[in-house]
Amino acid sequence: MRGERGSPFTELGSYANLCDAARVILETEDDRLGAIFFRVYVWPSSEPSDAEVLSRLEYQSPKRYYLLTRRNS
Repeated sequence: MRGERGSPFTELGSYANLCDAARVILETEDDRLGAIFFRVYVWPSSEPSDAEVLSRLEYQSPKRYYLLTRRNS
């Protein structure tokens, strides 16, 4: 999680799945309506796999910016 653009990220924790992580973010934002967690960024200088591209999900609320990353197991 990050507040103003350029501020450092704060770790919110590790979660078993995307739904658990999204639920924590929605609770933090006091958002009962849900949200869209999806933005694809493709690096023009490389050819990442679909799995690499989809391992980073972003959410921008009016207050904060969130980045969900999948850790390799």
